[in-house]
Amino acid sequence: MRLHKLFLSLLAVLAVASPVFAQKKLSKEEKAKLPRIAILEFKAAPDAWHGWHHGGWGNQMSTISNQLRDLFTTEIVEKGKNKIRVIERERLNEIRDELQFQQSGEVDTATVQKIGKLLGVKYVMTGKVTRFAYKEGGFSSGWGVGALVGKVTGSGMAGAVAGSVNVKKASFTGRLDIRLISVETGEILGAWKDEDKVDDTSVKVAGTGAEVQYDEELVNKVFEPVVQRITPKLLRATVSANEDDE
Repeated sequence: MRLHKLFLSLLAVLAVASPVFAQKKLSKEEKAKLPRIAILEFKAAPDAWHGWHHGGWGNQMSTISNQLRDLFTTEIVEKGKNKIRVIERERLNEIRDELQFQQSGEVDTATVQKIGKLLGVKYVMTGKVTRFAYKEGGFSSGWGVGALVGKVTGSGMAGAVAGSVNVKKASFTGRLDIRLISVETGEILGAWKDEDKVDDTSVKVAGTGAEVQYDEELVNKVFEPVVQRITPKLLRATVSANEDDE
């Protein structure tokens, strides 16, 4: 009986102390009144790509942009529950032609405001990859495998195919520049920079060593910690600005 009472007391304490237990469940009407935010496409600064051979992953910027937007969407939805809503990026794609919104280049404040008004959002987040550096370390070559295959099969072509991919060790540094903008006024409500690094990771490159093969998991490893650190700051600025407007 005493243990039962102790257990109930512990639950009561958790209900008060834990955000999960204490979080109020909003009605549909209350959810509809929450401020909305749109996350625009990420651009790459002109000098963002350091150490890449023949352009490297610069050709993958559209894919990386989508990954970054998905990472921020997940973090904002999870940490900003009952505080803010996020517009799906597919909705932004619907108005692209109407705005003649370009994939590359800077997005000025007037365009940001126009996008925000068309989407019916109160805030817009813009982002830029200001650095994505690649540095090679020691590496092991796949050409030994290719030579072995060629010897066993008696085919030089088979050996060349087998040895066409090398595995290298490399480090990657990624830095993001984020801005939160008010759609109504065009004011920059907050700006943040952060970076992270992945050391001594294995990457696959073409036999010539010219280009690193794209790796979605690696992008997440580099940028996810950055997104996790920036999101609480962005949410605080958003909530504060919304309270000031009320």
